[in-house]
Amino acid sequence: MLAMITVVPILAMNASTTETQAASTLPPWDAPLRILWEVEPGEPHEPVIDWLQERGWCWAIEVTARVEEDAIRMLRDRGFRSVVHLHAHPGTWAEDWAYKKQWDARPVPDRVEAIKRHVNVYGGDAIANLFIEDDSSGVGFSGEYLKNPPADHAEALAMFERYMAKAMESLKVWSPIHPWGMMGHATTAHLYARHGVENIICERTNDDVDDLQTAIAFCRGAARQYGCEWGIDLSLWWGVFHGCVHELPAPLYKRHLYLAYFSGARTFRIEGGGFILGNPANPLPVAAAIDRFATNVRGIDPGEADVPVAVMLAKDHGWLTPPYWRTTREAWNYARLPYRQGQRGIDGFFGAAFPGSIYAMDPFPFGAYKEGQPLGSPYALSCVTPDFAPSPDKEFYAEPPIPFGRFKNRDEAREAIVGETLDPSPYRAMGDSRWGDIFDVLTDDAEGETLKRYKILVLLGQIRLNDSLRQRLQQWVEAGGTLVMAAGVATPDDTELCGFAMAPELRVGRAWRWAGEDPVHEVFRYVPVDVAVAEDIDALAATPAGAPLVIGHGLGKGHVITSLIPWFEGGHRDLAGPVLRTLDTLFAKVQPAIVEGLPVEWVSARGEGHRTLAIANHDGAPWKGAVTLRDVDEGFGHCTDIVTGEAVPFAHDGTDARFGLSIPPYDVRVLRWQE
Repeated sequence: MLAMITVVPILAMNASTTETQAASTLPPWDAPLRILWEVEPGEPHEPVIDWLQERGWCWAIEVTARVEEDAIRMLRDRGFRSVVHLHAHPGTWAEDWAYKKQWDARPVPDRVEAIKRHVNVYGGDAIANLFIEDDSSGVGFSGEYLKNPPADHAEALAMFERYMAKAMESLKVWSPIHPWGMMGHATTAHLYARHGVENIICERTNDDVDDLQTAIAFCRGAARQYGCEWGIDLSLWWGVFHGCVHELPAPLYKRHLYLAYFSGARTFRIEGGGFILGNPANPLPVAAAIDRFATNVRGIDPGEADVPVAVMLAKDHGWLTPPYWRTTREAWNYARLPYRQGQRGIDGFFGAAFPGSIYAMDPFPFGAYKEGQPLGSPYALSCVTPDFAPSPDKEFYAEPPIPFGRFKNRDEAREAIVGETLDPSPYRAMGDSRWGDIFDVLTDDAEGETLKRYKILVLLGQIRLNDSLRQRLQQWVEAGGTLVMAAGVATPDDTELCGFAMAPELRVGRAWRWAGEDPVHEVFRYVPVDVAVAEDIDALAATPAGAPLVIGHGLGKGHVITSLIPWFEGGHRDLAGPVLRTLDTLFAKVQPAIVEGLPVEWVSARGEGHRTLAIANHDGAPWKGAVTLRDVDEGFGHCTDIVTGEAVPFAHDGTDARFGLSIPPYDVRVLRWQE
């Protein structure tokens, strides 16, 4: 999406005829693959730019505010777009440069002049990356939570909204540009998008941030809800050994690239691009993995990901994938607000959807270090050092999950791992998928047009069914959607939507049964039914005594499924058994693929004349299984693995394609069906 911020231009915008002609040789705005390589023009990085030009797949070069106009013109003339990165928020800009003065004593560059130089070269196509991990780095909004802790979720949201409003307001003194933004945590995606960031890019492959699948679900959902674009940032930093991984084997990056691309990411930002190449004739592993990926998918239409399900959260949810080492349940990252009722159910849903995702943010794969220095990161959810703590009581050091470890310190870890060039994949977990990567995350201000994209909508956490939201949901259900919600969101006032009235009380259940099956022993709370008001309600799950626990109700062309177990939460598990069984049953009807075997991660996509299935094996053993891909045109008689170029045999069963598959450890396969 290229709708720009409407402001009164005060900078030079007149491009010469030569510049206009040169712009026509630039990679197109609507390119399905935009690789954004962070590298500063000039020595010693000219070999990197030469290599990128020779390879032909790099869409843009990202530069700092110091880059002069001649260098920007050079990039344009060599066929690159250019993106300038700087902080939009004036306070963050000042704080960032105050910190950088420790190693860069030069005068602070002028933000307006930096933008002007890009506008002079690219005109109305100028791009600025205006948020650089503002939610997760030592400077930016994340520090505000430490300085001025919010009292609750609503106040935490209001603080971030004010921050974004001030940052975007500052654009009005600059020329019209395309504002992009990069975040550390997926939960920020909707905040960026709601305030007009045109391309929201989420940092991954870093042990300070959460998992890929959650990033995809949040970013893709925010992009669809607010009409922007999204992408993934590939970070090289591994605080585990206080260094970068560009010299190590790169299966982690390979899997991130293919899975994100066929999930809908169109922008890939490559951090540290100035030093990850090495010798252009023999690129270092991460650069080589990016090159092979870009070469393989270049010119291939990725299609549109199959996303039949959306989950909806309240705007002030503040949830992020809970790291396994965290000993308390906290929301709003550095605000560290205690969970409120219903957030344990959010943990339960995403934990079921993406098993293993809690291990992505992992500063402790080698256990505890005997020495604390060097620290993994001076500013992370697991560590806030004096440099960034506003007061001594705000310093924070997470407790290692085990009291012993392999290495004395991170320097020793780096020497051992880099010296042996060990593949870090066994220590850098990626989540598998119970139902496939078939979800988008929306917030409760999503309009009816957005809801129309989905067949099933699950309401998670404390969503308030005000009149506006209730009307939007009811219209969507009546048009054919299936709504899934729990007591807590649904109340005794929602009889028309639920088909029954709840009694305002809680009881204890000790077992549940599904249809005529044997009872399952599990302890939970539930809200009893007071009175049924619809004729077609159906108890999908009930206690052995017959008390309904999950009720289905027809409404127009659609259905409402209500869990009487509040917030979907079990007594000793985050997602109650009857709820998990309900979701398994519902999602099986809309899953685009069925994967039999040990868990893997997969996503499917479709386009004009083709169907695609990407499957990744995140385990150290080869994966073998049987796969059924649904809705494959009978005219699609050929299947090729885009990664290896090999033909893949399969059998048509009506509109299903069935086949067996083997995937090497820590690898990915992308199967394309076409005529």
